[in-house]
Amino acid sequence: MKGIIAALLLVLAIQLKAEESSKTYEKTFPKNGIEELVLSNNYGKIEITQNEGDEIQVSVLMKVIAKSGAKADEMLDLIQIMETQLDNYLNIETKIGKDMSFRQFITGMEVDIDYKVTVPKGVKLRLIASNGNTYLGNFEGELNADIRNGDFKAATLKGGEFYIKQEKGDFKVENVGTMNGEFKSCLLQINSGDNVRLTTSSCDGQFESIDKLNIRSNSGTMKIGDIEELIGSSSYTKYEIQDLANVMDMDMKWGEMNIRNIQLLFSEIRLKGSFTKVGLTFEKDAGYHLEIKHNKSLKMDLPGQMELEERPTAERNTTIGTKFIGNTKYTGKVILDLSNGSLFIQ
Repeated sequence: MKGIIAALLLVLAIQLKAEESSKTYEKTFPKNGIEELVLSNNYGKIEITQNEGDEIQVSVLMKVIAKSGAKADEMLDLIQIMETQLDNYLNIETKIGKDMSFRQFITGMEVDIDYKVTVPKGVKLRLIASNGNTYLGNFEGELNADIRNGDFKAATLKGGEFYIKQEKGDFKVENVGTMNGEFKSCLLQINSGDNVRLTTSSCDGQFESIDKLNIRSNSGTMKIGDIEELIGSSSYTKYEIQDLANVMDMDMKWGEMNIRNIQLLFSEIRLKGSFTKVGLTFEKDAGYHLEIKHNKSLKMDLPGQMELEERPTAERNTTIGTKFIGNTKYTGKVILDLSNGSLFIQ
């Protein structure tokens, strides 16, 4: 604790008598057959705007705050924006002459390298960013992002495959079409999604409305509003779903699945769970075929003290219980394979 306080006091002392030095990089590239733009940055934000034009516009503000103007100038000279153009490929990246993280630590400097880029429609975009946030408005086309220690925020991402790998940061997108994402230690928020595939570790997520979600999760809580189809696997993850319309197929270990409303015309629910708490709530007047494979350790709370037609299996202490529940005009199926844990159906 004393070390932290001392470090904070040092930073405060430097800021009180700090001096700032800055420089800019500005360049325009004709689209002229460029099919892919790669932007790589460290220690700053990237802001992307897409338009109908025929030019790629890049503006970078580099700023250093240090305890003296000489120190700030010295560090600023180490920062360069490099460009490489080969055929249909344009790469723009931040280059730093020395080990910036170590130098920052021993000198108490602050470094900001901020990009503002305008990209014409039809150009693929690849973003590589660390220690800074990334912002996009509406983007149409193929997008690939690798984000470390920073947030990713966008409005609408459609019209092409979107792939992102992110570690330690917030991810927020208003509307996404086809998406494939890998996340570690992130907070995820998607307001609307068409076809979303996620792999998460130590993440929490909030999804308002998703057509198809394929997910593999390890640790965290996933809150889902309306969903058409949910497929995947999880461990140590809690799922809270407000409304399921059609299909669910999940394999869960040490988790929790709560669905507050399952629509009348749902097709199939398959859930395999080990040490998992399951709660399923169906709409009034629902009808479905129920099959539960379970061991003796599963705690069950079924509608109206209903009794299943049980038959033994080849597995020790495991039986399969079946019954049709409710309105026979519906044809939905609920196939459960649960060991230990608990099951609540209403």
